Amino acid sequence: MVKFWAQRADRMNGPTVRPLTVEDTDALLEMIHDSPVSNLFPLEHYERIGLPRPSFLTKMHSASPFVGVFEDTPDEEFPVLRGCVWFGVNIVPLHLEPRHVPRVADYILRTRKRPASVFGPAEFVMPLWELLRGTFPTPFDVRPHQPLLVQTDLEGSPRIAERASAPGLSRVRWADEEDVEALVPASVSMFTEEVGYSPLSRDPEGYLRRVRETVRSGRTVLATDLDGDVIFKTDLGLATQGMCQLQGVWLAPRLRGQGLSESFLAQACELIRPRFPTISLYVNDYNSPARSLYKAVGFEEIGAFSTVLL
Repeated sequence: MVKFWAQRADRMNGPTVRPLTVEDTDALLEMIHDSPVSNLFPLEHYERIGLPRPSFLTKMHSASPFVGVFEDTPDEEFPVLRGCVWFGVNIVPLHLEPRHVPRVADYILRTRKRPASVFGPAEFVMPLWELLRGTFPTPFDVRPHQPLLVQTDLEGSPRIAERASAPGLSRVRWADEEDVEALVPASVSMFTEEVGYSPLSRDPEGYLRRVRETVRSGRTVLATDLDGDVIFKTDLGLATQGMCQLQGVWLAPRLRGQGLSESFLAQACELIRPRFPTISLYVNDYNSPARSLYKAVGFEEIGAFSTVLL
């Protein structure tokens, strides 16, 4: 009983962890824009759903996927937002001071929710995962270091894009709904190579729906051969405010090793940049061919992500 009350007192005296509400909008956006490329996931999701109003019925703050860490400061009348985590289907830390990690982990564990993954800046993800992993199921995969890259060489990319491709292969273009049938095998192949299992083995309808929606929202670029088969693709997994994050960069296995990846990816970037001038992605550190590809097309490392797949 003494231990229980000691733990409760510690929670009461330390930083406060609670879902954010509309009153926290300015503080949240300031935190996001401190590292906009790293925080592209929470930024896009904020733009989709915003923040809710407090619930007057329950006298508690309304549920929100944005969970903040608040601390009292001598110069402020009210507690100040010092850290934040997106806590939805996935857990995505925006910013966490080391002293906040145990409090946030305690909040997450007390909800008894089981996310699909934990990902985001490595400096926040890995310390948080250290406190969660003893309670959560054994992860499917842990990727502790994934370099976060941004395309910075904007002069070299156009030259690479103009390199001659193999005969019979189209240039990269935006996908439309007529491409969905041909796109699905390429998307499934990419996912299986990246994650280790076919997405059709778990939720085929849901995966096909996501492929269609990504095309419908203008977030897929591709190239095809003479038979209409997709031989290159990538998606804009996140895209807002002139920034995007590429996901699912894929070239048909039969065309690999011929120097085509650089040309296709450079073409993709040239196509995307008028809409989203800041192009980013993150890559597994052990994927040497991919890292070489991104370097050749002008991407530079600006940080590191981590991903825990549950």
